Amino acid sequence: MQRLVFLALFLTILLSCSSKPEDIAKVEPKNIKEGSLTIAILPEQNVFEQKKRYKPLADYLSKSLNMNVKIKLLDSYGSIYDEIRNKTIDGAFFGSFNYVMTKARADIEPVARPMETNGNSNYKGIIFTRKDTGLTSDVKTWKDKKIALVHEVTTAGYIFPVWYLKKNGVNNLKEHFGRVVFTGSHDVAIMAVLNGQADIGAAKDLIFERLTMENPLIKDQIVIIASSISVPSNSLCVRNNLNNAIKNSMKKALLAMHTTPEGKEALNAMGAAKFKETADSEFDSLRKMAADLGINPATYPFRHKR
Repeated sequence: MQRLVFLALFLTILLSCSSKPEDIAKVEPKNIKEGSLTIAILPEQNVFEQKKRYKPLADYLSKSLNMNVKIKLLDSYGSIYDEIRNKTIDGAFFGSFNYVMTKARADIEPVARPMETNGNSNYKGIIFTRKDTGLTSDVKTWKDKKIALVHEVTTAGYIFPVWYLKKNGVNNLKEHFGRVVFTGSHDVAIMAVLNGQADIGAAKDLIFERLTMENPLIKDQIVIIASSISVPSNSLCVRNNLNNAIKNSMKKALLAMHTTPEGKEALNAMGAAKFKETADSEFDSLRKMAADLGINPATYPFRHKR
């Protein structure tokens, strides 16, 4: 009896050892995506437009990094620093001044930014009005008018117009205008001027151009009366303590997007041709603009009392 038991055990071991490698592979679990990565998006445009633009990018990075990459839409420009500090996000597409402020008080690292199909990867702040207002680049003509701005931590939607006013002898925004309104997004500021809800406005030229393509009335009825220096467009930056392998893989995937069909599809949704590396030194001209206004990025508030 013992011989029979021993023989059965021996045959079982022999058969298991002779299994083919492909047979074993069939029962092994497939590679499973582990972990997740959360990237925040600023409220430059309405939530539906933002989702449409960035969802394909999240899908592309999820596949490239073999991780669950999620897009988080922020409801305010002022919340991005808290999200980074509290590690509720791993990175974000930072606006230029938002980056300068956050970099001054948190350890973040710029990775890359999208390049437009025309080869431009920067933007300018613009000040605009309806053609029928009669307002010009002379700030004296703006006196007691209603201005639509975006948010106090945006270059195009606040820092530049305040800088422009100061360079032309106006040091108090609220005293110079009859009313100052903050719209929370660039597209709303543009539409406020178009619809006559404000006499003058400030926003990002890239958003202005995008809306002009969708609404010819903007080109017909609005005129740009001042433009800022060129600064880097929204750059994807990450927490510096993020795993180095993830950071390197992300940068590699972004810079190679334009070479794959899936990458091209995601870029097309963003209206971009490719990604390019972003360096901290590219924001120095903006730091100079802030210094001209007496603004210290390390102490300037992300949220303002109005």
